[in-house]
Amino acid sequence: MIKFLSSDEEKRVIDCIKEAEGATTGEIRVHLQGKVHKTAWEDALGVFDRLKMANTQDRNGVLIFIVPKDHQLVIIGDKGIHDRVMNHFWVGVRDEMLKHFRNKDFAEGLCTGVRLIGAKLHKHFPAQAGDEENPNELPDDISYDM
Repeated sequence: MIKFLSSDEEKRVIDCIKEAEGATTGEIRVHLQGKVHKTAWEDALGVFDRLKMANTQDRNGVLIFIVPKDHQLVIIGDKGIHDRVMNHFWVGVRDEMLKHFRNKDFAEGLCTGVRLIGAKLHKHFPAQAGDEENPNELPDDISYDM
């Protein structure tokens, strides 16, 4: 198994997720997988479904799916956010993350992606008064299938 993040780095990424989600009704999940089973895209879609990413009220969940061993990165935005930002946004986020990954700074790469996604979610799905009652539709932890 490849150790992609140390415990401190994992905590840092989770803190970035919590901070990004604090300003939006959107949800961001990070998933690390040990190897590609079908294609990275198909595997990511399966994880998207398994993590119930489409179960958000505004269909504004975003999955960052990484297979470190196979050097694969897929970002999937649910219909609500994807219809507003389109493919060029996801490509830009991926490219910014990869700049850090190339330098083996995986936590900063993830935090960069989370911040960019969070800012876009905030623009299109800002947190509303009363959201404190149910602020989180999905967990903030990193999921693993290693």
